[in-house]
Amino acid sequence: MKYIKPLIILLTVTILFFTESCKTDFELFAPYDDIPVIFGMLDQTVDTQFVKINKTYRGDGDNTQYASINDSVLFKNVSARVDEIINGNIVNSYPLNETWKKVEPGIFYGDSQKVYYFLTPGSGLNVNAEYKLEINIDEGRKSVSAKTKLVEDFAFKATFINKGFSGYNFAGTNSSITNQYPKFNVEWTSGKGGTRYEASLRFYYEEYNQNGIELKYLDWFLGTKKTINDRGGEDMRVEIIGDAFYKMIASKLANYPNESNVTQRKFKRIEFRVAAAGKDLATYMEVNEPSNSIVTNRPSFTNIDGGIGIFSSRYNLILSEINTLGPLTLNTSSLNELYNGQYTAGLKFQP
Repeated sequence: MKYIKPLIILLTVTILFFTESCKTDFELFAPYDDIPVIFGMLDQTVDTQFVKINKTYRGDGDNTQYASINDSVLFKNVSARVDEIINGNIVNSYPLNETWKKVEPGIFYGDSQKVYYFLTPGSGLNVNAEYKLEINIDEGRKSVSAKTKLVEDFAFKATFINKGFSGYNFAGTNSSITNQYPKFNVEWTSGKGGTRYEASLRFYYEEYNQNGIELKYLDWFLGTKKTINDRGGEDMRVEIIGDAFYKMIASKLANYPNESNVTQRKFKRIEFRVAAAGKDLATYMEVNEPSNSIVTNRPSFTNIDGGIGIFSSRYNLILSEINTLGPLTLNTSSLNELYNGQYTAGLKFQP
């Protein structure tokens, strides 16, 4: 692990001014060096592991014009693998293959980008192993490496899961009382290796319009929690307030451009999600969070040897159903609030 001064990944321009007294000559650009930029997260909850391998670039004129040209950010020759190491010995090695993925329109990559991947083995990744990324660029011109351990699995607490047996409660039965919208905690126990946790709720619904029926969802970010250490076993929780749930739905569906074509909406289910970040990823995120300080010159974090970026781990925990009861739902009073309540009555939700 090491710290470097701020460097805008994939859009780096290093400007050095050399001046001497009584002279007006100066050098605008330092000698260019194509620095490897790496981003990879190992996650045993998914079937494919991805790693991005790019380079910094510099061009004459408007650098945003070069950002959409893949050749500007790609090395010509890359060979990479991820080694699984136990007690200092390589027990498995996973070569990284190339593929192209579609991306949302924006400054970088045009409409697609190259990524590298390997398939998660059927037996899964080994939580007792250390994983080392090895990259060879242009037949040895540059070598890059990084290593990480995994975030181990963790679980929602039984006390929280049990709240869903009769449907989760976001609204009371009497709209005239001041505590109409109850509070409750989303609760889980931290996993070994995880130090930062982000909780969210996903709300699924069907939208009926002139084109038929579409299954859609809204994501509600619930909060971030950090552990004391990465040994696991800590009790974690975020609080939900019922009226915030309905306000979220109203806010996200406000000014929907195709609202005139919607005839009705039907609630389908909810999911609770908690994403855990490994120690290095948590540090990387914390260093790059917006600062309220007047000091803007902050260091950036990287754990990449021979480049910049991050190679770490994460784990995604999803609660989507309860045993044989099926998908998570809302209780009767909460559904009635969705259909007729002060925040969502006009959004065409129907039984």
